[in-house]
Amino acid sequence: MRTLRLGDRGKDVRQVQEFLRLQGYDLGEENYYGYQTKYAVQQFQKDHGLVPDGIAGKRFFALVLSEDLPIRRRIHVVQPGESLEEIAQNYGVGISAFSQSRRLHKIFPGQRLLFFDREIWGVCPSDGKAPLLSGPLTGLVFTPPVPLDLEGPCVVQAPEDFTAASLELIRGSCGLYLGKKEVAPLQGTRYLKMLKRVRRKLPEGLMLWVELGPGVPPRSLFGGVDYGAINKLASRIVLSLPLPETPGPLLDPQEGERLLATLWPHIHSWKVLLRIPIYAMEWKITEERAEPLKLPYGTALSRAFRHGARLEKDGEGGLYYRYQSKGTQFQLRLPQFSAIGELLALTNRHNLAGVVLDQLGMEDPRLWTILSDYFHLAQL
Repeated sequence: MRTLRLGDRGKDVRQVQEFLRLQGYDLGEENYYGYQTKYAVQQFQKDHGLVPDGIAGKRFFALVLSEDLPIRRRIHVVQPGESLEEIAQNYGVGISAFSQSRRLHKIFPGQRLLFFDREIWGVCPSDGKAPLLSGPLTGLVFTPPVPLDLEGPCVVQAPEDFTAASLELIRGSCGLYLGKKEVAPLQGTRYLKMLKRVRRKLPEGLMLWVELGPGVPPRSLFGGVDYGAINKLASRIVLSLPLPETPGPLLDPQEGERLLATLWPHIHSWKVLLRIPIYAMEWKITEERAEPLKLPYGTALSRAFRHGARLEKDGEGGLYYRYQSKGTQFQLRLPQFSAIGELLALTNRHNLAGVVLDQLGMEDPRLWTILSDYFHLAQL
């Protein structure tokens, strides 16, 4: 197909416009390659990690003609008499799924409501047993070996001593997760070579997940990892939200926003999965440098009630439990639903692939309601 740009006319322009409208991009009534079409092409390019120049060229058409677009968009055209709540219920989502922020103004007939399929992966306990699931998932993340009777997609999280010769570990899975969170700047080139070897040896069709973030620095004069090369090699980029080193809120949406900014423009947003901790954490306040203990939600609440814990508020308005046992002061933090909602809204705003829940069996059961409020589940 010919390259299309501002001012062009013809049947191929109308075909591009029809495709873009089906994908939920607003072109008004334009029937030639005008400014609205150029802007829609730019938005499509941004969504798919292309250079947003507004020109429909080879890379644009390669995506348009692919059988399965990496971004799964859904469109609903509002009909007279429909309410936002009714529309959300019909699609099995909440009203938050239709907005990139946490608010949505009034709807009107003819309005095109846009929402996305997002992936929801759950990290399984290290004992290898699949937990009893209380919510829908795209797939599971296991440490090897993979259970033979497992149903549905799963990704194997490689051990620390993993090498390219250890690929037998992933038999029966749909991919490999190299969750290395620390790479020294001077080891960046060596790490990238290892990823290339793994990618070459992975059977066709299997995914390769890698971890990026503060511990895996981008390439600079002092070393680091070539994020652009990682983007080409990896099927998914996992970004783990850091845990507090001292007693404090478990989830910081602003830190998530900052960490995501370190990935652009080298990483396609639709490859990124946010790894969100869903467990509680307990600190011994009276012991210096005591490592916090990770606890399931139910266990944490039982401890708080058993010891008559007081619910208190820190200087930033975050809630926590404080109690004393055998002369030791404890502080107990639970993931705040408001922070989880902000992170899910962040996922929609940046058009990420979805989230990884760390780890299953430790969550507040109400978490699944929040996820369904923001996401329509993506299936592999």
